[in-house]
Amino acid sequence: MKFSTVRNKAAASVGAIALTAICGVMTASPAQAANPGYKCTNWKTTSHGWTADCRVTKGMARAMVECWDGTSHYGRWMGRGSWKFGMSCGKSKMGAYDVEWRA
Repeated sequence: MKFSTVRNKAAASVGAIALTAICGVMTASPAQAANPGYKCTNWKTTSHGWTADCRVTKGMARAMVECWDGTSHYGRWMGRGSWKFGMSCGKSKMGAYDVEWRA
């Protein structure tokens, strides 16, 4: 029974990697259920970057992006308030993006 669970998890991981390779973008956006200290709306993406209107209600949040050239970029940690978050990969394509939160 454990073998099939491990195999299914491996197949799901391989499927996600294949989907990323085919579609070109793997997003990690709106994982807000696990991060109750912020809420973002008006998400906009291009092949090279993203923006969103975010409200931080507690803790701190920042924008992040992972690029196809292997680099990752992080914005400044922002406290309570309303902020325009976003990041760009410049000439490289965007791989993943998110808003990170900490208490």
